[in-house]
Amino acid sequence: MKTETRVTSKGQTTIPGELRKQAGISEGTILTWQIRNNALVARPLKDKSNAMQQHIRARAGTWRGKLSGVELLKRTRP
Repeated sequence: MKTETRVTSKGQTTIPGELRKQAGISEGTILTWQIRNNALVARPLKDKSNAMQQHIRARAGTWRGKLSGVELLKRTRP
């Protein structure tokens, strides 16, 4: 797949959706960057989760439809 994106004045760009899917990159994913053979390579760090991902994973499966939405929020908010 060949695609082009533009880099902004802040050094930001958009990773095309199909490439994000193939690489397993979602919102909050931490990327590691390096130059390899004159190419810029970005890889997701699978071992590291951001705070929101850790929060969600710690509570995954605890609701099971038995609690109201209000009660669920009370139990999951720090």
